Amino acid sequence: MKRIKVLFVYLGFYRDAGAEQTPLGLAEELDRERFSFEIVTLMPTTSTIGDAVQATGCTIHELGLGIPSLTDPVGMLKVLKAFYQTFRRIKPDIVQTQSGFCNVWARLAAKLAHVPVIIATLNFGGDPKPRWYMQPVMRAMHRWLAMSTDAYVCVAEHLVKEQLQPDEWDRAEIIDGFFDLNRFLAGRSDLPEIRALTNPARPVLGIVARLEYDKGHRVAIAAMRKIVDAVPGAQLKIVGTGTLDQALRDQVVALRLLDHVEFAGHRTQICEIMSTMDLLLIPSYNEAFGRVALESIAAGVPLLGSRSGAFPRILEHGKYGELVNPADPHALADAALAIIANPAPALAKLKKARATVLKRYTKEESARRYGNLYLRLTGNS
Repeated sequence: MKRIKVLFVYLGFYRDAGAEQTPLGLAEELDRERFSFEIVTLMPTTSTIGDAVQATGCTIHELGLGIPSLTDPVGMLKVLKAFYQTFRRIKPDIVQTQSGFCNVWARLAAKLAHVPVIIATLNFGGDPKPRWYMQPVMRAMHRWLAMSTDAYVCVAEHLVKEQLQPDEWDRAEIIDGFFDLNRFLAGRSDLPEIRALTNPARPVLGIVARLEYDKGHRVAIAAMRKIVDAVPGAQLKIVGTGTLDQALRDQVVALRLLDHVEFAGHRTQICEIMSTMDLLLIPSYNEAFGRVALESIAAGVPLLGSRSGAFPRILEHGKYGELVNPADPHALADAALAIIANPAPALAKLKKARATVLKRYTKEESARRYGNLYLRLTGNS
C-alpha cells in the first residue's frame, strides 16, 4: 500500500510549549509503514521539543520567514507564496495546520495548491480577535476556507461549539491532547509518591505556566494575599516565563507579598519542581486542553483548577480534583485554604485520578486516532 504523505504545518519549535507536543507525538508514534510525516514551520527550531522531533528522523522544512503582522501585506504574501511553493514541491496527500495563523494562511495555500485533504487543528481556546476593521475580512476568509476543509481536529470537546459554526460540527474530530508520561518522568522508574502536606504551617503552592494573561496568574497572586493572611507561612512558587513577568512582579510588590512569592523562571524538569509543591493552582481563564492537570496528577500533587476549558472534563467535574470558577480570587483562596486545612479529600481524589486519568490521555492512543482519521479521509480505511 502506498504510504500516505502527511505535511503538518505549524508556527515553529521555538519554545517548549504544550502545543508543540502534538507534532512531536505524531513524529514519534505514527506508523511509518503507512505514513510519511514531515513538518513545515515558519520559525527556526530552537526548543528541546524541536530537537526531539528531529531525533525521530522527521524532516522539518523551516521557511525562516517569522510570523508577519496582519498590517504587513508584503510579509503575508511572502508567507502565502512560501507555503504554496512548498506544498507544490512536496505534493502531500494531507496538509494539517495548527495555530490560528497557520489555520488561515496555510489552509489558503493548500487550497490554491489543490492538496487533496486539508485538516485544521483547533488547540487553543479564546483566540484573540483581529482588529475591528479586519474582522469581516477574516470571517469571510474562514467561511471560504471551510468549504475545502475536510476535518477539524479539536483537542478537547468544548472547542467544537466554541470555535466552529453549526454546519461544521459534523466535520469535527475530537482527538484529546495527550500526556507523555515517560518524558515527564525524565528517567525516573516510577511515579513520585503521593504525600500529605510537608508542613501545614508553611504550605508551598505553585503555578506552572507561561506568564501570559490567559493563564490567570493575577488571580492566583490576588488569592495569595487572602491565603497569607490566614496562613502566614504560605508560599507561592511561579514556574515559567512570559510577557507578564514584570507586571506580575509589580502586583506582588503592591500586595506586600515579596516574602511569599518566588519567580522560579523556566524549568525543563517539571516533575522535579512540582514534587516540591503541596498544591498546584491552575487558575486559567481558558485552556484548550490543559496538560498541566495531568502533570500534577503524575507528580503526586493535589490540584485546584478553574472551571474552564477542558479541566472539568479531565477532572470529571470535580471527581479527580477541585474546581472553582475562573477570575475569582476569593473562591480560589477559600478552596486552597480548605485543602490546606484538610488535605485528605484532595489526596483521595488524586489517587483515583492516577488510576484512571493517566491511562486515558496517552500519545499512543492519540497517534492511533490521527492515523485512523488520515486513512478515512484518504479513502484507505
